[in-house]
Amino acid sequence: MMIVACAVLLILAALIVGQARILARCRFWCKSCGALFSLPWTKLLFRQHVNEEWRLTCPHCGSKGWCPARRPRKGEETK
Repeated sequence: MMIVACAVLLILAALIVGQARILARCRFWCKSCGALFSLPWTKLLFRQHVNEEWRLTCPHCGSKGWCPARRPRKGEETK
């Protein structure tokens, strides 16, 4: 039983990290200054979000707020 619980925890951890790494390809739009920015996946692991808006701090103006995620299109540079 303990082995099954450990396996489930490892799978959940892998899914959470994988989702954060995929999300790191997105760019976020600051509603205060209008800047588009991206963050490393380590800073997105346990951030609060509702649908496509994430509670983040803008690295340009320092404003904390809800930033919509913008997924890159095919062939678009992410950084």
